[in-house]
Amino acid sequence: MTPLVPASVVARFVVVALATPAVLTAAALGLQGMWLGDLPDPAATHWGTSGTPDGFGPAWTFPAVTVGLGLGVPLLVAITTLPMLRRGARGATFRFMGAFALGMSAFMATLNTGLVGMQRGLASATDAPGVAPTMLAAFGAGALLGVGGWFLQPRQQAKVLGWEPSAGMELATGERVVWMRTASMARWTVILASAIGAGIVGAAIAALIAGELAAAWLLVGALVVAALSAAMAGVFHVRVDDEGLTAVAALGFPRLRVPLDDVADAGVAPVNGFAEFGGYGLRSRPGATGIVLRNSDALQVTRRSGRRLVITVDDAQTAAALLTALAARAATRKEA
Repeated sequence: MTPLVPASVVARFVVVALATPAVLTAAALGLQGMWLGDLPDPAATHWGTSGTPDGFGPAWTFPAVTVGLGLGVPLLVAITTLPMLRRGARGATFRFMGAFALGMSAFMATLNTGLVGMQRGLASATDAPGVAPTMLAAFGAGALLGVGGWFLQPRQQAKVLGWEPSAGMELATGERVVWMRTASMARWTVILASAIGAGIVGAAIAALIAGELAAAWLLVGALVVAALSAAMAGVFHVRVDDEGLTAVAALGFPRLRVPLDDVADAGVAPVNGFAEFGGYGLRSRPGATGIVLRNSDALQVTRRSGRRLVITVDDAQTAAALLTALAARAATRKEA
């Protein structure tokens, strides 16, 4: 198989994740701009489970959302992903992020243009028809173009950017060494999560005051789930010793372990959580499991099976060197 020219990967990613979403957004904005003057004031902007409008706002809401999500998400994907592709990183996750950006843009362009079109000429927004057909069309467009964006990009052989297997540190005969660190989320992530949590609390209180008990309990439940998720995936205690590598969440679960006899190699490489794993926390992608709590250098351990464990943690270089040395010593003892 002929190796891919790196430029083709980057060029097709730009077409899928940036150029095509920009064209779709521009076309949607053109149609919406021609039709906005025909919409009732206020226009229907939200539909309830009964299929009738239950939220209203200015007509410019639709182009604003089209730009904010239909073009904003692709821009976010490109800002975080494109620099790594240009530096030589490769993998299925990058291909997926480009396809996701295109699918989201197609979904938002179709949905918001459809919502504008279905309200043209109405005297009152309360007369707006059900949103189900428009929603189905938007999902269909998003799925179709997302899949198309996946196949438009070439297959990528996974390649870790800046990967450097550790040579291992010197260990005296019989010497016991333990390395321990706590991996935690970046400060901005903590602030953002706290702000979201405060917003959910405020919304729950407002729902309770308004007598919407079901909504209040739903919000409380969402807050509990979010708090448990943060506790399970927001802080990990990482340890390297004679047993191998162990990473345990603050609550004691989940627990990930790589015994010494399963360590093929260990090293350090920079990691961008959004670009390489599609987000942060305890993540999984083809060929790798990640405890990715921030963008930084990460300890990367390759198992005998070829699958990698990636952990963003301080002093990853020391952890990799120690794990390499301990694995080599364990292998020597086993041969003897």
